[in-house]
Order: sequence, then structure tokens, then C-alpha cells
Amino acid sequence: MARNSNQRIERHYFELFRKVYPLPDGEVKYGDKPDVILCGNRRLGIEVTNFYLEKGELPESEQNQRRIREDVVKKAQQKYMNEGGKFEISFSFNKEQPIRGKKELIPKIVDVIFKLENSRIGGISKYFIKDIPELDFIYINPTTYSDPEWRLIQVYEGQIMSMPRLTEIVKEKEKKAKNYIKCDGYWLLVVVDFIDSAQDQEIQVEGVKLKSDVYEKIIVYKTAFEHILEL
Repeated sequence: MARNSNQRIERHYFELFRKVYPLPDGEVKYGDKPDVILCGNRRLGIEVTNFYLEKGELPESEQNQRRIREDVVKKAQQKYMNEGGKFEISFSFNKEQPIRGKKELIPKIVDVIFKLENSRIGGISKYFIKDIPELDFIYINPTTYSDPEWRLIQVYEGQIMSMPRLTEIVKEKEKKAKNYIKCDGYWLLVVVDFIDSAQDQEIQVEGVKLKSDVYEKIIVYKTAFEHILEL
């Protein structure tokens, strides 16, 4: 099931890409290993992957941290409401301080909200959350609600494309290329989904050099902006 879902995502990205990049003539066929085969004068295999800023298995990676943040906010809200809380709260977490202990963090958040809600409504100074380094910002809506909603409003700063990380991605894909269907040549399409905070970055275009023993072309493609770097 997970692989079928991944294939649908890969097809989506490739369909976006082919609208803005001139492919060789040929019939597009979707599959696996590689993800796309272009059947024309040459049989061209195209592997599609995402350009995550960090490896997904790392606890501090954005892929993992965003899920952890959402869970922390959800459970802290439940605890707050069970204890009679009536204010809506918005949070932003400090990306430089990844969450490592959810169980310990949740009561700390609820406690600080109860301490602050009566005296300080609105944006909360970092001074008042200095003992919770995982938090970057709190906003308390001054209107009370019978069913208050807590929101995660994460703010990110722009990041320049990491060549070491791109090189790592290419090497990882090269190791798996031995299982590809036989083709006359292969491309690697590395997608930056701008809407995903775990991927969003500015594509570096100057002074970029990267060679591969497997891929004739390595193409970095940023969705929506249609930025393309061809190596």
C-alpha cells in the first residue's frame, strides 16, 4: 500500500516536471525501478526522488519533528481543556531545539499557558518561555471559547541547497540502480516540493558540479517556482 502511494506521488511530480522540461520524444510508462521509462529512439529510465534536507530516520529531521510537534500540540490541548482551559493558542517551535521528550514537554506547555493566560494575552515574550527551549513563540487569543483550538504556526527561514546532501542522495540512488530495468540510459530527477518544510530550499545554480557513474543527467526541480538545475 505504501509503495502504491509513493508511486502516485512520483507520477504527480513527474507530470508537473514534464510540463516545464523538454523531454526526448517517446511514450511515457510508469513503473518501479526506475519510476519512469521513456520509450523512444532510446529507452530512457528516470528515477524520481525528493530532496529532503535531512535523512528521514534522524529524530531531529523535519519529517519527524513536524509529526512530533503536531502530536505535542494535540495532546497538550486535550490536557488543557480537561483542566478547564478556554483560550485558543498558537505555537511556533524552535527548529534548533528538536523535541526529544514529548511526555515531559506536554505538561510544561499546559502549565505555562495557565500561568500566562490571565495576565498576558497576545504574543508572549521569549523570557516567559525560557525554560521551554523547544518553543519559539506563543500567542494567546484574548477571546474565550467553549471549544478552543490550538494551532501550530511554524515559521521557517530560507535555506540554500546543500551540495553535500545532494551528493549523498545521488550516491544512495546509485547503489540501488543495479535493480533497475535495463535501459539505454538513466536520469535522476530530484524534486524539491516548496510546500514541504522538510524540503523547501533555494536551488543553488552557480559553481555546482556533480558527476555520476550511473545517471546521464541529474536534474533538481523545484515545484511551483519551476526552478530547474541540470547537472
